[in-house]
Amino acid sequence: MTAPATDLAGWIAAQRWFAAKSRRIVDTQVEDRVRVGDATVHVVRVGLDDGTVHTYVVPLRDEPPLADAFDDPAFCRALLDLIATTGRVGRERGAILGRPSVAFPRGLPADVAVHRLTGEQSNTSVTFGDALIVKYFRRLVPGVNPELEISRYLTERVAFPHTPRLAGSLEYLPLDGPPATLAVAHQLVPGARDGWRFVLECLARGDAALAALRRLGERTAALHLALGRDTADPAFDPETIRATDVDAWTAAVQSQLDAARAALGGRLPDGVASRVDSSGLSGLTGAVKLRHHGDFHLGQTLAVGDGAEFYIIDFEGEPLRPIEERRRKHTPLRDVAGMLRSLGYAAATARAPADWEAQARAAFLSGYRAVAGRAAFLPGDEPALARALAVLEVEKAAYEVVYEANNRPDWVAIPARGLVTATAALRSGRVAGAP
Repeated sequence: MTAPATDLAGWIAAQRWFAAKSRRIVDTQVEDRVRVGDATVHVVRVGLDDGTVHTYVVPLRDEPPLADAFDDPAFCRALLDLIATTGRVGRERGAILGRPSVAFPRGLPADVAVHRLTGEQSNTSVTFGDALIVKYFRRLVPGVNPELEISRYLTERVAFPHTPRLAGSLEYLPLDGPPATLAVAHQLVPGARDGWRFVLECLARGDAALAALRRLGERTAALHLALGRDTADPAFDPETIRATDVDAWTAAVQSQLDAARAALGGRLPDGVASRVDSSGLSGLTGAVKLRHHGDFHLGQTLAVGDGAEFYIIDFEGEPLRPIEERRRKHTPLRDVAGMLRSLGYAAATARAPADWEAQARAAFLSGYRAVAGRAAFLPGDEPALARALAVLEVEKAAYEVVYEANNRPDWVAIPARGLVTATAALRSGRVAGAP
C-alpha cells in the first residue's frame, strides 16, 4: 500500500530491525515509492529525537492494514526475478536494479518454496528452496556494502571455497547521490548450521569440539590469505602498515576503553590499565593491512555436519559503523581477536569446564598459525604477535562492555572478565591459550 509517513512512524518503531530503539522517532518523510509486483517499496527518512537521521527500506503490501511485503512469497519472487534478469523498476526519484553474478543458479523453478527466516534484527533474510538465501538490508546507507564487495571478490576474483558464493544483488539508485546496496543473494549451504549453536550443542553433550575449532582457525587464515592476494584492485590490494596506522589504531583502542570505563560507572575492573600506548601494536609496523571480516565471531560461521567443514559468512562489518570505516584496511588479527572473544562468550554461556576456553583458544590459534605460516600480515616474531592480539582483545572486550551495558546488563561480567584476561596477556607478552 502507499502509506502516509504519519502512519509509518509507529509501525517502524515497533519492528525488530529498527536500529534506534532507545530513541524516539520525531519525523518521517517518504522519499521514494517503487512498485514491485503487488507491493510498494517505501524509502523512508526517519528523524530521531537526538537529531540523527536514518533511512529505511519499508516494503508494504497493497492492502491495509500495514503489513511487511517480505511475508508475501510473490513479492520475494518478484525481487529475485529482478536479480536474475538484471531487471530495473522505478523512475521518478530512484530505481531498484538487480545484478546476477556468475554463480546465479540457472533453471530455478518458478514455484520454488519461499521462506522468510525469523529471529533477525537489523536485516531480513529469505530462502528459496535449498538453492539461495537473500539478505535484505533494512537500513539504507549510501555506498557499496562490504558484504556485497567482499562476497563478489571472493566469488569472482579468487574463488574462495569456504564462503557461500555470491549469486547476485539489488541496488537502490537515487536520482541524486551514490547507489546503496539493498540486498545480497548467496548460494545456500546444505546441511549447515550456525557456528555458535554448533559449539554450544557440542559442549552440552560433553564434546569439546577442539578438532572443529582448529579447522575453523585454518579456514580463518585461508580467508585472510585470499583477501591478501595482490589483484591489482586498489580496494583489496594489501598495504604496508606504517607508524601513523599504529597511532590511529591505538587511539581507537583508547577511545573504546574510555567508553567501557564510562559504561562501568567510571571504573575499570581491577588489573585493567586505563591507558594503552602504541607499543602494543608497534610490532605490526612493516606487516601489511588488508580487508578483513570486521565483525568475526562464531555466529558469523556455518558448521557442516560435525564441524568437518566451516563456511564464513556475513561480511557486512559492524552495522552501526559508517560504511567507509568498515571498508578500511586493518590488520586481519582483529578477526582473530574477535573469535577468541567469542570463545569466551561460549565458555560462559555454556558453563563449560574451567579449562575449556584455554583449550579452545589453543585449538583455534594452532589451526590459524598452521595455515597462515609466515604470511605478510603477521608480525615478525611471537612477542609482537602476542602483544598485538592482546591489545585487539582489549579493544573488542571494551566494545562488548559498552554493548552489554546498553542491551544486556546482566552479561557485562563476561566482557569485563575478558578485559582482565587480555590486559594480563599484554603484561605477560603471551596470548592466553596460545599453543
